[in-house]
Formats: sequence, C-alpha cells, structure tokens
Amino acid sequence: MKTLRKMFTFCLLAVFLMACNTKTAEPGGPSNGKAKVVVETANEILYRDKIYATGRVAFENEYKLSFKTAGIIETIAVKEGGKVEQGQLLASLKLDEITAKTEQAEIAVAKAERDFGRATALYADSVATLEQLQNAESQLKHAKLDLETAQFNLRYSQIRAPQNGVIQYVNAKENEAVQAGSPVLLFGSQSSSKILKTALSDADVVKIARGDSAFVLFDPFPETIFQGTVDEISGTADPSTGTYEIKVEIADSGNLLKSGFIGTATIQASNKVKYIELPVEALVVADGRSGEVYVTKNGVAQKRTIEIYQVAGEKLLVSKGINAGEKIIVGGLQNLSKETEQVEF
Repeated sequence: MKTLRKMFTFCLLAVFLMACNTKTAEPGGPSNGKAKVVVETANEILYRDKIYATGRVAFENEYKLSFKTAGIIETIAVKEGGKVEQGQLLASLKLDEITAKTEQAEIAVAKAERDFGRATALYADSVATLEQLQNAESQLKHAKLDLETAQFNLRYSQIRAPQNGVIQYVNAKENEAVQAGSPVLLFGSQSSSKILKTALSDADVVKIARGDSAFVLFDPFPETIFQGTVDEISGTADPSTGTYEIKVEIADSGNLLKSGFIGTATIQASNKVKYIELPVEALVVADGRSGEVYVTKNGVAQKRTIEIYQVAGEKLLVSKGINAGEKIIVGGLQNLSKETEQVEF
C-alpha cells in the first residue's frame, strides 16, 4: 500500500510540474490589473474502471484421475505434456489380486446358481420349503452383486482418457503403491476452453461482473493480445489470503497457450461511476490523493481543494471538490499571486 501511495504521489508530482510549465499568457499579465488566464468547463463523465490482475492458465475442465482400488502401479503409459485420445490407456495396476477376486466371485455365482436350481427342483417335489427356495435365491443375487463389484473394480484398475486432451502432471511412478482415489494424473480436456485463474481484493471484485470483457498478455507472445471474458467470480474470500478467485475465459483459437503460463489481464469493469474530468494542467498542488486547483466565479479566481481518484492519461478524475459546469483555470496560473484574484479570459 505504501508503494502504491508513493507511485501515485510521484505521478501527481509529474502532473504538477507539467502544470507549472504551462505558458499560456504573457508574463506579468495585462495592464488592467486582472490576471490573464485560460479556463475550461468541468465535465461529468461515467467512468468504467480497469482492473489489473496476474494469474495462471489452466484448462476449464481439468480432472484428477485415480484408480478405484488400492494397489501397485504396473504401467504409466504417458508422459507429462503428452496429447492423448479418448479411451487411450494412461495407467494400470498390477491385476493379480483383483483378477483373483473376480474369479472367486465368478465361482461363487456358479455355485449359487447350482444351489438355486436344486432348491427349485426340490421345492417343486415338495421336498424343500419355500423359505429354503427363497434363501437360495437370495444367495444367488448376493453372489451376482459381488461379481459385479469385482468386475467394476477390475475395469477401473486402469485409467483411460475420458476425452481428447493433454497430460499436465504425473503424480506417481511404476511399482509405487497407491491408495484408492489418490490422484495419479492431472488431465486437461482439449475440447474445453482455457481460463486464467487469478485473485482480486474486495475493493476490486465489487467493480466487475460475469461477462465483463478483458484482454490478456503473455510474455512468450508479446505481440499477441488474447481476448477474454470474466466467466466465474468466487462468492467467498480465500481464508488464507482474503482475496476472491476469478476465472477469465481466454480465446485461444491457435492453441498457443499451455497450462501454467503466467498472464496479465486487464478487465474492463462493467460498473460505471460518475467523476468530474479535468485537464492535468489545472492541478497546482498535489499531496497523495489530495490536490488544489483554481476555479473562477464572477471573475475572481478561488483556490479549491479536490480529491483525486485517478490520473487517466492527460486527464484527472476528481471524486470530490468540483461540480460539473464550474470554470477551471488551466492556463496562466503563473499570473496568479494571491489566494483570490480578479481574472479575465
């Protein structure tokens, strides 16, 4: 905050020096005792702020891929940064234990089917009771469910690409033991757009809305301006930083950007705020965000203290101290020698 204040004060000092060097009247002024000055009318404008933020590129759809069951990794068939196609094998576990459990489940189903067949025949001959038949039927259903579970676990003992995409990160190695659900690969979908993840302070996040336009610059492509749109705004602050995460969707038709690139976004805020716009030449004194200008009323120059919101190029945006329509002295300031003085223009 101190650094920003110093930068802002330096900017205003430069503006003040520019104003002091303005020569718009003859030295000494006219002979009638009135100071010769140049004035402009203060105008009210609706200003849309620009918000600056730095963030990291990511795929909009990223997946942490893992195995359904615990086990030892047999194969990791991809490298970081590699492109993969939907359905392609990415990694697999050693299947000895899982295959054995599947075979056990198949054997249990076969036995339950035989038991249910005998119980059905005995029940038809009035040898077995209805309860015995129902128990045999329940055991068969239970065995089939166990087999489905084993087959499901066998199927998800391999990781396959859910879509065409890019392997961004590999988090394990072959022969390592992993727990069920532990992320092994970070996958980015190539069919999804790319986003810039960044964070804003509470003072800035209230100025923007979903759909606000932006442009993003990246060091690897200094000549290219990437257009963007604010896609998501976090509803709550990060408890550790106090900032709000936002996502800017980036147009990257040439597929130039890689996940992890650092970009600087300029967001055009949608909220419009009223300010008074003055030429920088009107400023005679600046101290932080406070400044002084001269206004004229009934041919008399009067010093006025203003609150400066921002220096925008060759204009000052004033939040307090000046009303629209007032006459502001922008030239001939060197001819004024008193707190108030008669002027002509």
